[in-house]
Amino acid sequence: MQRESFIIRKLAGTQPHQAAPHHSTQVHHNSNSSPARSPIHCFFFLLSGTVLAEIGGKTYLIKEHEIVIIPAGQVFSIKYFERATGYMGGFSTTFISGTNTPENALAKYDFLRIWGSPKIELGEDAFSRQIPLFDRIYEEYSSTQPNPEIIKAYLTVVLTEADVIYRSTIKEVINHNNGICNRFLNELFKGGGNHNLPVAEYARKLGITPNHLNKVVKGATGKSPSVWIEEAIIQEARLLLKGTDLPLGEIAAKVGIMDQSYFARKFRQHEGMTPSEYRQND
Repeated sequence: MQRESFIIRKLAGTQPHQAAPHHSTQVHHNSNSSPARSPIHCFFFLLSGTVLAEIGGKTYLIKEHEIVIIPAGQVFSIKYFERATGYMGGFSTTFISGTNTPENALAKYDFLRIWGSPKIELGEDAFSRQIPLFDRIYEEYSSTQPNPEIIKAYLTVVLTEADVIYRSTIKEVINHNNGICNRFLNELFKGGGNHNLPVAEYARKLGITPNHLNKVVKGATGKSPSVWIEEAIIQEARLLLKGTDLPLGEIAAKVGIMDQSYFARKFRQHEGMTPSEYRQND
């Protein structure tokens, strides 16, 4: 089994060996890791204690009776661990869906969409059912000759139950309009770079009119496409500010804003501080 396609670590109440599957440096108690965009889907399943994480610009306190699954490509960082026991790890899309149809996983599991909520409240019964599944996954992974098919089978049960719970807690009707909305958000959040394109350009890519895109996205999410575009720009800016030493003007250009002063004003509207202050703020 290729270890980079699946990884799991046990949290034993002290600092984990790694902060997250994509980080190479250890994160100590009450310390920050730099925001990064993971190439694989990451998960946390806690038996006790807490983990504080920033995911997509929002802060989440992860605790018992919850599973957190962070989609590949999402920006996140770990703030601290507090007596956390349980499991953390990650898996590639192809590990659970196969190499021929890697996008099937994104279509099957709603929580693997980058704009969705990464935290799922399992409840006591589901939490109890998940514990032996994670125990078995870790046991197989730690064996001298791990069988990826066994790991995949147990992981599929974990993800399927999480998806059932996730779907029951969100108000969403699967219809044509939601399909359009999902395609727009996939296009918007599929990677780094310039998100500052006109709504009409995204509509053109989807083969619909801008008015129809506005109506569909606002109806499904409560936010217009232009608001989503602005949020994607700010998310990318946060990542570049914390993860690189690029000058502010160059960061503004990379996210599609040529006027650095305008970029600074928009960033402050969202974050309550200037880009420079955000970069220096720990």
